[in-house]
Amino acid sequence: MPGKMIPQRLLFLLIGVTIVLVLAVGAVLAFGAILAAMGDEVGSRVLRWIAAGLGILLAVDLMCLLLGLAVHAVERSDEPTDET
Repeated sequence: MPGKMIPQRLLFLLIGVTIVLVLAVGAVLAFGAILAAMGDEVGSRVLRWIAAGLGILLAVDLMCLLLGLAVHAVERSDEPTDET
């Protein structure tokens, strides 16, 4: 096989994006809770919608990561082992 179907750099990128999105969702939800406690319901609602959008991006990223790791694992199992 001339090249790998899923480059390792892409897997590292997906893992990094996952970490960033998890932190971003948490920070946006926390800031929305602070705004709700201060009485700003409109700002809190907007931040909840933003967090929902980030959550959807996180779900798509996790699905891509899962599929990429599956392809990477299947691709690696086809390589000959050096047991000699």
